[in-house]
Order: sequence, then C-alpha cells, then structure tokens
Amino acid sequence: MSRGGLGRSRTMKTEKRTIIFPIGEAISFSIESIRRRFTRAIITIVSIILGIAFLSALLTMSRIVVAIGGEAGTEAVPSYELWIAVIALLVCGVGIVNSMLMSVTERYKEIGTIKTLGAEDIHILELFLIEGGIMGIVGGTIGGVLGWGVAYVTYVFQQQSAEVSSRIVQALFESVPLIGYSMILSVVLSLLSSMVPAYMAAKLNPVEALRYEV
Repeated sequence: MSRGGLGRSRTMKTEKRTIIFPIGEAISFSIESIRRRFTRAIITIVSIILGIAFLSALLTMSRIVVAIGGEAGTEAVPSYELWIAVIALLVCGVGIVNSMLMSVTERYKEIGTIKTLGAEDIHILELFLIEGGIMGIVGGTIGGVLGWGVAYVTYVFQQQSAEVSSRIVQALFESVPLIGYSMILSVVLSLLSSMVPAYMAAKLNPVEALRYEV
C-alpha cells in the first residue's frame, strides 16, 4: 500500500469516545432539580404519601384484627377497601406522570444544553428516573410509617383491655416489614410512572429543545 493510501486509512479511523456520567453526580443533579422545583415535588410526594399511607394502614389493620379476634380466615383485607387502595395508587401514578411531564416541558433548554455538551439519551433517562425514584423513596417511607401509626392509634384508643392492647402491640411489631414493602411499592410505582416522561426527555432533539420557548 502506498504512503498516501496508508495516510488516508489512518485518518478514516476514529476513536469512539464514551461519555461517563457517575451515578453520584446524577443523584446530585436530580436532587438539585427537585430543590429548584420544590413546590411541584412536594405536591407529588404528598400524593404518594397519601396513597401509600392508605394501603399501609389497611394492611396493618387487617393484621391487628386477626390478632384481636384470633380467627384464621380474617387476615385478608376486604375487597372493596383493597380496590379503593388500588384506585388511590393509580391516581397517585397519574399525578407522578403529570408532574414529570411538566418538568420535562420546563426543562427543554436545559436538556438541550446537556445533550449538546455530550450527554447521551441514556444519561437523560437516568436523570429523570433517579428523580422519580427519590420522590418515591421519600413518599413511600413517610407514607408507610404514617399508615402504620394511624392503624396503631385507631385500635389502641378503642381498647380498654390490657390483654387486647398487648396483642395489638405484638401485631404492630409483626407489621413493621409492611413499611419496607410500602417503600418498595412506592419506588416501583414512581419509576414506572416516570418511564414515559423520561423516555420523551431522552429522545428530544437538542437543536429543537434549545429553540423551544416556554
């Protein structure tokens, strides 16, 4: 091969550079985004708290009822109450989707700038999912504890017998893992609800995003 051909072949070879976005930086970026949109984030978190607290209270109360009555077949939550909890969680999910969509719309230029600086679609997707996950963790934790506490207060003040009260306390201790389950459910719900807005943000054309006027 001639020197000219060798030179051309070398210039045609290009290195593919990989953009690295550390998870710590992504979390910090997402927390800062929540802080700057604090009012909307609080509204979203409150909706998560209410839905999760309702479900947590129902599940905890069902265990307390079993502990008080000692009947083997009464642990299941009544179907109508369970359906109400499911509907509350669906409404909560719709609220998260709406909040994240509004966040994407407000941040068109920010997203365009980040992508212009080299961020890839996966990085934008990661940012929005982390943001949704953080709100899910906060809302799920507070909601789970709140529902557990409401169940305790509801039954303890209704019972006069020390024996029954001790059963309630035992049932409450056995129900502590429900707080963890509630938090996991909240995070899963938040991540699923954030998927579509995050995908839309990731697929934005940076040039069109930079020209967008709010």
